[in-house]
Amino acid sequence: MNPLHQKLEQLRGTRFRYLSDDWVLIDILYDDDQVVLQRHKPEDANPLQSSQYGEVKRRIPETVSLPISDEDNLGFSDALMLLLQGRVK
Repeated sequence: MNPLHQKLEQLRGTRFRYLSDDWVLIDILYDDDQVVLQRHKPEDANPLQSSQYGEVKRRIPETVSLPISDEDNLGFSDALMLLLQGRVK
């Protein structure tokens, strides 16, 4: 496991303020070198998810993934650094 990934393991479940919204770090994709964030908002504000037949079934939280390493694999990516600056304590 990459040392950068090990440091991020401690932050799983932590809430962050990123790009004017609240997000929770929910997963670390080691093989893809990415973290997965889930938007933290009230249940009724989540987008609707449709079934394969187009029927609306449930509301789901929005998720995004960010790269962990920079292009040279020497440190954290700019996106991740911006995320870490917005940690909510």
